[in-house]
Amino acid sequence: MTLTAGVLIIGSLLWDSEKGRPAWRKARLDTDSAQAVTAPIRYGRLSESRGNSYTMIFSRMCQAGQAQLVPCSRRISSLQELIEESEHLWKAEQPRAQARRIAAAWGCVALMCNPKRRVTADLLRGWAERVAHEPDYGNVSQTQEEGPLVSSEGLLRIEWPVQVNDGSPAEVDLILATANDPEITASSPDYPTSEAIAEAWNRAGDNVEYFWKNRDCGICTFQDDEIRTRLRPRGQTHA
Repeated sequence: MTLTAGVLIIGSLLWDSEKGRPAWRKARLDTDSAQAVTAPIRYGRLSESRGNSYTMIFSRMCQAGQAQLVPCSRRISSLQELIEESEHLWKAEQPRAQARRIAAAWGCVALMCNPKRRVTADLLRGWAERVAHEPDYGNVSQTQEEGPLVSSEGLLRIEWPVQVNDGSPAEVDLILATANDPEITASSPDYPTSEAIAEAWNRAGDNVEYFWKNRDCGICTFQDDEIRTRLRPRGQTHA
């Protein structure tokens, strides 16, 4: 078994110059071969580290946006290599995480398998066993209508991405992605509106660069045009 893999990136993992992410990208990813692909994404996680503004999440029933699928530099020839790739991804996501973790209370690394490629049952079974022993795994909310985003077997429950340029399926065997927990609760069962998202960034000063840098890198949502009309011009962080 030798499989190609990629990381489906929907935010700052692709452009952040801190937290050891440049070293991770250089060591583990082929960024020159990134593909713009479809993904059901929106802004929905309130981030304290970004001035209580919103960051990107997957949302199973929202309109498709555009993400970046970045191939891994190494091929996957065993379960252990898949697990190692996921652990490196999580360390880039959360540098202070303990070694060999792939989840926290706010999110986790999930797996997708190309429906047109052969992935062995042993690999999927091994991945399911790995996530079953991970504390806090799969704690990712969705609305009641959407249902679970991450299955108990550690699979990301969204459609396989297609390439934006020609509509063809993404050309890898496996995809790893970080699924973050949005602000969905019993008392607040809906995602934030575009107005609320823009207002949060207008209050958050330079943290609005999260939105602009995503767009610079070809990461965008169905909400972007409406959000942008409510934001101050780029570089103007105060009224």
